[in-house]
Order: sequence, then structure tokens, then C-alpha cells
Amino acid sequence: MPLADFLSQLNVLDPKKVKVVFEEKENSLKLNVDGKVLCSLVPAKPFPITSPEYIILRDSYGVDVCVIRNYNELDEESRKNLQIMLDKMYFIPRITAIRKIETSGDEFKWETETDKGPKSFRTRGRMSIIPMGNRVIVTDVDDNVYEIDDIYNLDSKSRRELESTI
Repeated sequence: MPLADFLSQLNVLDPKKVKVVFEEKENSLKLNVDGKVLCSLVPAKPFPITSPEYIILRDSYGVDVCVIRNYNELDEESRKNLQIMLDKMYFIPRITAIRKIETSGDEFKWETETDKGPKSFRTRGRMSIIPMGNRVIVTDVDDNVYEIDDIYNLDSKSRRELESTI
């Protein structure tokens, strides 16, 4: 199928017309779109690093039902309900401070603070550290992913540690 045909078949939702409810018992989402209810949906981030705001919602059979191009445009309650599911599915701690980065051969040993608490991990050289504008994606030796959402939100000591490494 040509890409243009595929894109024309996507059910792209206007986030301002969507209400998202977290169904805790079923561990899924329910969407109310202009009075139409879509149940038992599971979100997927097709581009979790480059476009994390882009969400595909799939039914229990894994079929794509609809798309939200930027879930940050949802109302606050809907965004929170969607975030509950995303946090369960995509565990990407955000590094909030870097205490120390030590070099050992071609590995780096990181001592960090994250939004999930203190975390120590090792990376394989500079290739495991990917700057993306002000964001930085870090992949450890166990393929866990960490994110620095904006290097300018780090304190000056953390920035110096990072800059001496990348």
C-alpha cells in the first residue's frame, strides 16, 4: 500500500474533542470522541524518542484504531489518564542531575538522580549518548533508555559532567 493511501486511512483525532478515561480494572483506555465511545484501547508510541507526543491507540487485537498527533494538546485530565498507561508501558527515567561520570576503558559509569530516584548505570562510550538539540538520550549497557529532557534544566555541575563526556 502506498504511504499516501495508508496516511489517508488513519483516523486522526482532534485532541480538543477527545476525553480519555483510564479503565483501571481492564488496564486500558476508553475514549469519548464527539459522543462516540471507543473502549479497551492501548496506547503505543511509534516514535518514542524522536516524536514522543505522537500516539497510536490500538484495540485488544493490536489493530490501529486512531491516532493523536500530539497528546500534550489533550485536556489536563485526559493527558493524566493517558500518561498513566504510557508510564506503565514506557519506563524512561528522566535524568534530573548528574552526580558523577567516570571513565573506565571505553565505558562510562554514571551516578545520577532521576525522576524515579537515584540511579547508577554504565554506558558503552560516547555512541550511547545521543544529543538531540537540548535533549539527550542515553542508553546503558543493558539497553535501558534514559532521557535528559533539556540540558539547560540541569544544574551547572551536571552540565559540566555531561559536556566533558559528549
